[in-house]
Amino acid sequence: MQTRGADPNIGPRLPGLLREAGFEDVQMKLVHPAALEGGIKLLTCVTLENIAEAVLDDDLATEEQLRETIEELYAFARDPHTVLGGPRIFQAWGRRGT
Repeated sequence: MQTRGADPNIGPRLPGLLREAGFEDVQMKLVHPAALEGGIKLLTCVTLENIAEAVLDDDLATEEQLRETIEELYAFARDPHTVLGGPRIFQAWGRRGT
């Protein structure tokens, strides 16, 4: 993320950024979706498939390693005895100061 200009730690900083921007009554909520079945369990698999080109371009894995990892993730996600979660989601809001 950082090599592409994104901040992977922006979530916890959101309340402070809102306050700095003049918001009042700033609130925050942390959501961490997890599931035994369904879309959330497939999120990791689909995400890796979607960033595969970047993984290969940055030499983080070979094509074979990437393929094997994706297959293993799908097998893990389809197992009814496993739990998978998505990323933590930071939600922050406030009221614009007068």
